[in-house]
Amino acid sequence: MCVCVCVSRSIRVQFSSQAVFQRNAVNDFGLEDISRIVGYIHSTSIVVTQADPLDLNAVARHFRQRVEQFSQRGSGYTLQNIYQLSASFIKYRPLGAAGSYIPTPTWIKNKRAVINVQNRNDSRCFVWSLLAALYLARDHHDRCQNHAKYENRLNLANLEFPLSVKHIPIFEAQNPSIAIHCIAVDSRDKSLSILYLSPHVTREITL
Repeated sequence: MCVCVCVSRSIRVQFSSQAVFQRNAVNDFGLEDISRIVGYIHSTSIVVTQADPLDLNAVARHFRQRVEQFSQRGSGYTLQNIYQLSASFIKYRPLGAAGSYIPTPTWIKNKRAVINVQNRNDSRCFVWSLLAALYLARDHHDRCQNHAKYENRLNLANLEFPLSVKHIPIFEAQNPSIAIHCIAVDSRDKSLSILYLSPHVTREITL
């Protein structure tokens, strides 16, 4: 049986679950006991359109593979039950890779809550944005030279700039303490839409 969902506009869908794994163990008194842990499993972010509907069977296969990978690591834990399954549906607006400096829309600038680094001579907007957030300059936060000295603290190997949204997971894999959320701005109706929602929300740094 093929299960699918059709939509008239493009959306991004991501599934996440919390599952209980258990294994036989021996407690501090030498008695047989059961050890239980909670595992968090996420699907990749899936773009769904009318021409490319959501295949829930493919999502189920992904979750089964993740469970099998967890069980086969030699931990001895097996799946007991899944007590929470959630799905996030987000409007998807295709966006080109972020590159050089673009002025901040006035309605956002007036909030005085955003640093927009003015990288007018390169296409590394992604890098400058991260550095500005991670290493806040004393003044002139929008100048590249105030953040350049920290660039070697990021692992940017094999990444091409401007960085496309689909390559953010590669950056996260190479920088395991950082989680990235990517948001697009629509100045026409002053709204925001999520282009990428990181599955690594428990990491030390979430941007």
